Amino acid sequence: MKTASVRDLRNRYTRLLGWIGAGEEVVITRRGRAVARLIPEEDLSAQQVDWSKSPAVRRDRSQARVLSAGESAEIIREASGRW
Repeated sequence: MKTASVRDLRNRYTRLLGWIGAGEEVVITRRGRAVARLIPEEDLSAQQVDWSKSPAVRRDRSQARVLSAGESAEIIREASGRW
């Protein structure tokens, strides 16, 4: 864990971002007292959702009826006042 002052954060933020990018946790201090902690973000690739496996995506829509332009306009008109 690294420590940096508020002044370091203001003047040398790229260095601190480098530390965080390398996986370091950085404690920010003001007048020697810890006031904040910057931690690296979790790996976002591990949190990605595979929507191709979703039941809504895999549903067979070949038998679904396609709405006409008038039907679509009516649905939009009805819903427009609710938001």
